[in-house]
Amino acid sequence: MINFKVGIMGAGKIAGVIADTLRDLDAFEAYAIASRDTEKAEAFAKEHGVTKYYGSYEELVADPDVELIYIATPHSHHAEHAKLCLNAGKPVLVEKAFSYNAATTEEVLKLAREKNLFCGEAMWIRFMPMYRLMAEYIQKGAIGRVNNITCSLGYSLLKEERLTKPELAGGALLDLGVYPLNLISMIYGSEPPMIGSTCAKLDTGVDAQEALQISYKGGRCANAFVTMMYQPDNNAKIYGDRGYIEIDNINCPETFRIYNQDHKLVLETKKPDKQTTGYEFEFIAARDAIIVGQTECPEMPHAETLRIMQICDSLRNTWQIKYPME
Repeated sequence: MINFKVGIMGAGKIAGVIADTLRDLDAFEAYAIASRDTEKAEAFAKEHGVTKYYGSYEELVADPDVELIYIATPHSHHAEHAKLCLNAGKPVLVEKAFSYNAATTEEVLKLAREKNLFCGEAMWIRFMPMYRLMAEYIQKGAIGRVNNITCSLGYSLLKEERLTKPELAGGALLDLGVYPLNLISMIYGSEPPMIGSTCAKLDTGVDAQEALQISYKGGRCANAFVTMMYQPDNNAKIYGDRGYIEIDNINCPETFRIYNQDHKLVLETKKPDKQTTGYEFEFIAARDAIIVGQTECPEMPHAETLRIMQICDSLRNTWQIKYPME
């Protein structure tokens, strides 16, 4: 079987996880890594078993054997680097958050459609079998009509330079807040929500943590807490009128449990044994879309990528957070 060759742009921490994932994934190859630093790219290639390394992004997009490029640079540069790839005729899978605002996001998505090239957001929870199975149970009425969702997500990330600097589009919202926003949207759909929020900022001006109160028509609501100052339980509960669901680790579910109205456990589902890092599913979906000539994945369509970014713009506007490049 011929391996699907993936190039990685940016040689940071998440790029290493992706390279290791691809190395262990059947019919895929962590084919090339590109960094602005040739020595860094070479060291990365040796550590993670990547076939080729490049000291510039331009060399990566010029490689005729690269079939998909994964963009793992800071949020501030996603749009610029996605355009570089698309203009060179390369499909792209862009690490979340897709960009730093909706305007640049829309530019990239429009370019992908004009070039008839695949462009997707690597919002991994949208592709995970655990979440897709849970969504099926909800659609079949396992807990009745969903009326409330509560979730928290956070990690101790204050030492991560890319998250504390405005010029790198730092802050908890774009790095972490997009996860609960996507989870809530996966369940409630694309109906425009009303959002109230509070935000605490670092001295650098970026958001350190926030609480979101989201409401929808018909009395439905959701609450999300996000922080990059420490790690809370990172769990979620989805409440219906006939029961509720508990999720352990919303960022990469370990287990979800369904309870009835009497708080009796009805079903418990654990992460599949065959799952490795959880990132493999977005690459399988991207490859399949590219093979059949699609410009987007049904799991994470362009409209959803843009909608979530528009919500983030609205929140930052409320908090009076503006990045220098804006």
